[in-house]
Amino acid sequence: MEELELKKYQTAGRIGAEIKEEVLKMIKPGMKILEVAEFIENEIRKRGGKPAFPVNISINELAAHYTPCHQDEQIINATDFVKIDIGVHVDGYIGDMAFTYSANDNNLISASQQVLDAGISVLKPGVTVGEIGKAIEEKAKSLNIGLITNLTGHTLERYVFHGTPSIPNIENRSDYQLHIGEVVALEPFVVRSNGSVKETSVKEIFRYLQDKSVRLPEARKILELARDEYERFPFAKRWLYEHFSPVKISIALRELERVHAIESYPVLKDMRGIPIAQTEDTIVIRDKPLITTRLI
Repeated sequence: MEELELKKYQTAGRIGAEIKEEVLKMIKPGMKILEVAEFIENEIRKRGGKPAFPVNISINELAAHYTPCHQDEQIINATDFVKIDIGVHVDGYIGDMAFTYSANDNNLISASQQVLDAGISVLKPGVTVGEIGKAIEEKAKSLNIGLITNLTGHTLERYVFHGTPSIPNIENRSDYQLHIGEVVALEPFVVRSNGSVKETSVKEIFRYLQDKSVRLPEARKILELARDEYERFPFAKRWLYEHFSPVKISIALRELERVHAIESYPVLKDMRGIPIAQTEDTIVIRDKPLITTRLI
């Protein structure tokens, strides 16, 4: 990895880590999640980065992909587990991180941090994806907690926020070996007992796939925004409200998805209805792992 590339990865990660500290100072029961999301996204831009995806604020049994809708009135309750997933990019180089807030119960949150640290502890050139999953799962078992078994970590590349291979949070047979300079995001999701998530019908996040001929002028404009202004990274439906009417947005997104010009990210949910905690960091593979999304 070139020094300039590393510096951009580090800058993106530092922006996310600094914003995390600010959020933890301000977040409290009674706050609207839309207020939190807009604060984070605005701070990313103020600090010289751009969102690599809309901030995810997934509460309790929701695992991922919930970003507030336009004029979202949902508030944070004292008993909620609030997962905040932040993606920052600097010239396409990404820092991907997540943390969980709870006003009352930090046991599950502490466990998610310990499980993540166990995964990071084995990272080095030559380690296999299977060995990483084993380290994460063994730590979870030692803490007597479970994992969401069908959610994974992933690699990162310039403008690629979810690269291959995926990195399962459980023991697996993958013999893919990480190499020096490779960038990965580990993100275990912990629960009281092992489970899995399913897609819901809620869709608030979309991403450009390819140019396609579409009838609606609004659909053509949204596709142009997704390709150029959002730089092919995921975008939030609520971001479009400054440009278009609500009815036109919904119709245009349906048309674009139908012709496979964009893809959507349905909200993921544990169907048992039990709370989930998540912690995530971005790491550059070296003899000693370099965590870009933590403040030194």
